[in-house]
This record gives sequence, structure tokens and C-alpha cells, in this order.
Amino acid sequence: MKNTTFAAATALSLLAAGLAVSSIKTPGGVLGDAAAAPGDIDAPPQIAALLHRACYDCHSNRTRWPWYGRVAPVSWLVARDVAHGRRELNFSEWRTYYPQTRMRKLQWMERVVSERVMPPWDYRLMHRQARLSDAEQVALTQWIQSAIAEAQQSRAGGGAVAAGSSRSR
Repeated sequence: MKNTTFAAATALSLLAAGLAVSSIKTPGGVLGDAAAAPGDIDAPPQIAALLHRACYDCHSNRTRWPWYGRVAPVSWLVARDVAHGRRELNFSEWRTYYPQTRMRKLQWMERVVSERVMPPWDYRLMHRQARLSDAEQVALTQWIQSAIAEAQQSRAGGGAVAAGSSRSR
């Protein structure tokens, strides 16, 4: 009797866990959604690859959800972190930002990259591919600085070039 009760309780628990995993909702859809966005930031290929590898999981609509992001309660924390990251900066919506907003976000990016605050240490711990080498950090910082300078020139000259546009290479 005890074995039957234990087996039934275990089966029920596994069924409930499976249902919970299959229906986890996240910001931007169900786990696994990774649709491309037409508003993505336009950067040189090397910088775009770096941003995709180190930043897009939290700062775009193209999140690659990790296996542990499918298991509650950890999934709730991951979804919360991604939602917060997207609110702060969403590369998938870059072209929808006003020029002044893009400028502020570029300045924020420069600060957090140079201070090595982003990607966060706990994320880098679990995602080795998100770690930036010194050379990658320098390249990203230089690109950000050139995008800021271009945006400032555009603003001073009344031009319409957007920071982070293809002309900021």
C-alpha cells in the first residue's frame, strides 16, 4: 500500500512539474520564442556578433532561454531578470527609441561595459560565452563612443543620422 501511494504521489508530482514547465510564460512569449525584430540595432558585424553573444539574452526579444529557465521557481527569477533587462535596454526596439533616448542608452552602455558591470557576474558564471575579453571590451567601448560622437554631431548639425545606425561603423 505504501509503495502504491508513494508511486502515485511521485507520478502526480512529475505530471504537475511537466505541466508547469510546458506553460511557463515569459516576457515576450512562451519559453523558446526568439523571433527576430525589425528594430534591431545596426552595428558592424563584429560588434553585432558580440552584442548577440553577450547581451541579447536579457536585452532583446531574442532570448535564448536556458534549461534552468524552464524550472520553477528559478524560471520566475530568470523571467524577472529578462523583463528588467528589456525595460532598461531592448536592442530589438532600438529604432523605436527617440534619438535622445538612444544617446542615454549608449552612455549607459559605455559606463556599464567599462566598469564591467554588464554582463553581470552571476550571468557570466553560468554563460561563459557572455564573457568579454579585454580586446572585445575595448572594441565595444570604441564603437559605443563613436556612436555617441556621431549622434552628438548629428544633433548639433540638425542631421537625422541615428546613433547606432549603419553609418556609425
